[in-house]
Amino acid sequence: MSEEDDLRAFIPRVDGFADLGHAEKVRLFAWLQHFLCKKETFVTKDINWCYGKVSYKPGNTSQYLINMERAGELLGNPKSGYRCEGKLIARYDDLYKEHDVTINVRQMVKDLVNVIPHIEEKDIFDEAMKCLKCDAGRAAEIMVWNIAMYHLYQFILTHHLQEFNDRILIRYKNKWKAADMPLIKKYDDLGDEMTEREVIEVASSAGIINDGIFKTYKNRLDQRNSAAHPSTLRVTQVQAEGFIDDLIRNAVLQLKI
Repeated sequence: MSEEDDLRAFIPRVDGFADLGHAEKVRLFAWLQHFLCKKETFVTKDINWCYGKVSYKPGNTSQYLINMERAGELLGNPKSGYRCEGKLIARYDDLYKEHDVTINVRQMVKDLVNVIPHIEEKDIFDEAMKCLKCDAGRAAEIMVWNIAMYHLYQFILTHHLQEFNDRILIRYKNKWKAADMPLIKKYDDLGDEMTEREVIEVASSAGIINDGIFKTYKNRLDQRNSAAHPSTLRVTQVQAEGFIDDLIRNAVLQLKI
């Protein structure tokens, strides 16, 4: 997701946004430069960019920013750029940052953790939520991915082990000879003998998971790989929330153990 997508996903969560006056919209957009866009400083055009991306006409943004600076809500000036003063950051963190996590993730945890069948999964899920709260989106995605794969492995072992083993050589006929084909008997065999992608492909080929679940696993595996490798990739809370929600709702909870 881009910054534009993140902004558009965030704004509907602000109750009464449409009725806010320009002064309050500018304050919110100023805080979002810090929270969502991760900018050290911002200028008038950055605030107007926010207006445009959510389809609102700006007011006299430059004057509102000057007024905020005079009131001590911003530090800096129009030439060097502004940054939010600490009290403003704290105010909006209290209003929306915790709200963002609490309403959209913690409620999901409250609703879903009781139906995740294995205590091992619940423990990892709780740790993932701690990562998310600390704005460690990459770590949260990786941990929730581990939950989803652990759950898929357990689903295969519990309900579809024979079909899975029968399908391995059909799906990967050029990788293993019949005599060397991995025979899956227990949980560790899946991780030792096959890659995650191979497990997902075989499960789909054998009809163990449907097309929707397959697509969720396949798409989120690519995202997990991006998060797991060292890079400049920044995973926002909004992105991590979407990743978690998709995997839990559209994969884990669809596979009943």
